[in-house]
Amino acid sequence: MGKKLNLPVVRSVFDRSDTTTEGASKSGAPSRKDVKPTLETARKRLGGRASDVREPAPDGMLPGQIVTVTTKSGDTHVGVVLFAGIEAIHVLLQDGVRLKRVRAEDVGPYDGSMPTELDSIATDARVFRMMYEGQSIRYPDDHGSLVSGKLIEKCRYGALVAREDGAVVAVGFRKLWPLPIAET
Repeated sequence: MGKKLNLPVVRSVFDRSDTTTEGASKSGAPSRKDVKPTLETARKRLGGRASDVREPAPDGMLPGQIVTVTTKSGDTHVGVVLFAGIEAIHVLLQDGVRLKRVRAEDVGPYDGSMPTELDSIATDARVFRMMYEGQSIRYPDDHGSLVSGKLIEKCRYGALVAREDGAVVAVGFRKLWPLPIAET
């Protein structure tokens, strides 16, 4: 879910000189491709830090839950909860593309059978819901090989992961798996 970013080693992220660029656009501002990714930009791409939201989710609204969403026009959509707070619930709709941030009162339980399109997304969201900061995890690298790391910051739609070489990468929740306990 989103592009994996290779971020600089944590120590250098906070050094402002690391965020300057060589290239600039015609207006003098750095071009987007020249700007080095930072933890803040990665965190923003992953929906923001999940632990920054202190309020509890409404009853029954947990990541991985299949729900119905009623829009202002009265249309009803089926989706899977990716993140739930008291102010807003983030639901990925059945098309697997549109993400809706809706009020809790616009979301209700889904009584039908599991939609095929949402089955694997819901499973991945439930697995991610159970992960915690500091946990040893695995994720596929750009070549499909599994890489081990440590989940250092949980965000709404993924996590910042410290690799064994010290680099920090942003990984979407669908690509994160807990490392089996025997291997930690």
